Amino acid sequence: MKRYFLNSVLLLLVIVPLFTLAQEVKRPEMWGIAKMTFLVSDFDLAREYYGRFLGFDEAFSYDSELGKVISFKINDRQFLEFIEDKEAKNKGRLVSYSIETEEVEQMRLFLEQQKIKVPDKISIDGAGNEVILIDDNSGVPVEFINLTENSLHRKSKGLYLSENRISTRIHHVGIYCREVVDNDSFYAGVLGFKELWRYPESHNEKVMMNYYQIPNCVENIEHYPANDINFSHPCFLVEDMQETIYTLKERRGENKLAKPMVGKGKRWLLNIKNDDGTKVEFTEAHTIR
Repeated sequence: MKRYFLNSVLLLLVIVPLFTLAQEVKRPEMWGIAKMTFLVSDFDLAREYYGRFLGFDEAFSYDSELGKVISFKINDRQFLEFIEDKEAKNKGRLVSYSIETEEVEQMRLFLEQQKIKVPDKISIDGAGNEVILIDDNSGVPVEFINLTENSLHRKSKGLYLSENRISTRIHHVGIYCREVVDNDSFYAGVLGFKELWRYPESHNEKVMMNYYQIPNCVENIEHYPANDINFSHPCFLVEDMQETIYTLKERRGENKLAKPMVGKGKRWLLNIKNDDGTKVEFTEAHTIR
């Protein structure tokens, strides 16, 4: 009887860990685009372009593996960040774009279960946030980030929100991809992003452009054919494109403007670039009227 009991206990010790390993890890919720980080050839360029010209406040700085990071605040949950690199013009300038989740370790385990290459453990960045960094199918660095309560980002809540901001929200991020495909195996297949809109709209034609909605919010990513790895950019939401253009005209100084255009989605768009060639886009929330 004792031997039978001992064997049963040993069997349970083997079965329980196997059962735990076999349990499916659920994808955690994702709450939107937290930030984009770029290389910039000079911090003064960033301060002139994103600070004075676009009107965003420089909120704080912190150290990273690539060097000092300066952060410009869009709103209490979205930021544009820059790392100085004198050779930025000749490099792929997107360091990463960041998707907010409150469960970074769960995301790491979920991605690992989906056969995505992930770090061995989560990291704490120089601002105090929990992060992991992976690459998508085209080699674009995607960061999953938990903006922790004690991080510089959270501690800036209610601060550095300039009245001169040209926009108060990143609407979507345009992301370089080698080819636009239906049901991208990473974004649609693994992360569960939903196709929000595509061009052409008919599924009988090869897709040339699409928008994927992040599952738990209204923000999205854009895939658009581009030969330039520096296609990746933030797109800011504006209420009135004409007023936005006029404001930029009044502030431009040496900065260049471009002509507005109606995009394939029938919305007014404006695309401009800083002196490094990094793009910024603006869009209205509604179609042309």
